[in-house]
Amino acid sequence: MRIFLLGPSYDGSGEYRLTRSDRNYLFRSLRLEEGSLITARDSEGNYFEAKLTGTDTLVLTPAERPEGESLSDSLSSYRGRIPDITLYQCICKGRKNEDIARMACEAGVRRIVFVESEFTQERALSGHALDRVTEIMRQAVQQSGSSAPVEVPRTIPFDSVLEEASGRKIILHQGQRSRTRSLYDAVFDLGEDERVCILVGSEGGFSDSECGRAEESGFIPVLLSTNILRAETAGIFCIGAVESIAGRTLT
Repeated sequence: MRIFLLGPSYDGSGEYRLTRSDRNYLFRSLRLEEGSLITARDSEGNYFEAKLTGTDTLVLTPAERPEGESLSDSLSSYRGRIPDITLYQCICKGRKNEDIARMACEAGVRRIVFVESEFTQERALSGHALDRVTEIMRQAVQQSGSSAPVEVPRTIPFDSVLEEASGRKIILHQGQRSRTRSLYDAVFDLGEDERVCILVGSEGGFSDSECGRAEESGFIPVLLSTNILRAETAGIFCIGAVESIAGRTLT
């Protein structure tokens, strides 16, 4: 079930005025027509059955996460419990950050925070870059039907991650360390309301000093049992694995 995210201009009324971007998504991407129904969601997580009236307005009727033949398509969205995952991703080069954000949102992460570490080759993402990533995240949530809200991504220094991360904290690293655990051992007993924070390096990985400081602050060092993965692949692999492992106990 694809969804439509109501923008920040939505005032809580029974109508929503479409922007040019909204119209392109509904009429060109989804190929909807006047009179079509689609599931909509506001920033507070409230769901609506939305009817297209003309080319610039949606009429909204409150609903309990509707899904059925009357809506835009018959694709089913996952309705089970997904862990509350925060991805702390060290900044990668070029548009890799956009690809990571898109895939992570489709997978259902709650938030994405970009990190400046010793080996990041680019510093804080510019305002324009963050705007692009935010829009890509919005599109990914709409296309996938994810129940996760879209939060505007931030850029913070490595040590700020150590201060703010909470719950079950995982750092993916390149080699064996004294406290290394498998991903399964790190999350198999995850609590129902426990947050998972996944810290992933950039193309150059992490320094020994960063790994050490992360472990001291409670991060569990995990070496994935797979081939060598690129920076833009490792986090997505880990997100999927965590959801699969945790799903055994959270569904």
